[in-house]
Amino acid sequence: KELMLKSSSTVPEGSLAYVREGSNAFLRTPRGWSRLLVLCWDGGGHTLWLAPTNCPSALRLVALNVPLSGDMSGIRGADLQCYRQSQEARLYGTFRAFLSAPSQDLASIVKRTDRTLPIVNLKGQLLARSWSSLLQSQAGAAPRSPIYTFSGRNVLTDALWPRRLTWHGSTLRGGHAQRRDCRGWRSSGPGEGLAAPLGQGRLLAGQRHNCSEALAVLCVEVAFPYRHMW
Repeated sequence: KELMLKSSSTVPEGSLAYVREGSNAFLRTPRGWSRLLVLCWDGGGHTLWLAPTNCPSALRLVALNVPLSGDMSGIRGADLQCYRQSQEARLYGTFRAFLSAPSQDLASIVKRTDRTLPIVNLKGQLLARSWSSLLQSQAGAAPRSPIYTFSGRNVLTDALWPRRLTWHGSTLRGGHAQRRDCRGWRSSGPGEGLAAPLGQGRLLAGQRHNCSEALAVLCVEVAFPYRHMW
């Protein structure tokens, strides 16, 4: 910062400078250097505040563009569909399927350091105050806002999803529910999978459904390449 201040007379107005010490950005104005602030919001659009550089991030919860039966070519096949559709929608975070399987518990797919971040839908509207509260169905965790697909459809109102149910294959604590995951998400015939009604506040409700049924599949953002800034 001291070097930046000393060079003020030789730096043109309108120049930007980033000072690694303190992680602050500055703009060269006629009066010298002015620190830049960014406007942050809470995902629901109700709370605004100023931050020196980066706004706290949120994790997005988005549905695949069409309902699927229990045969998704396994958990990796479901993850691949989340990845491909997020890339097509130009959402460059990393999305994984909101599913438990023999190789993973749903609760573990979000890193521990990110489990306190708010969960928002495709349009930034708040769905849950955190990943942990979403799984535990705590007060304030019920997804009251719409859940959109990567193509922008509202799963709660679109006729393509008449059942308003989403697969998850999980226990109430987000663990893998054995023999309730459509044979590792590879069966559209024999077997059962656990699914939950959307819009009722409990995404891990344990309702058994035949694997031949076509239901919604959700994808959650587990990593992001940048912080949301405006």
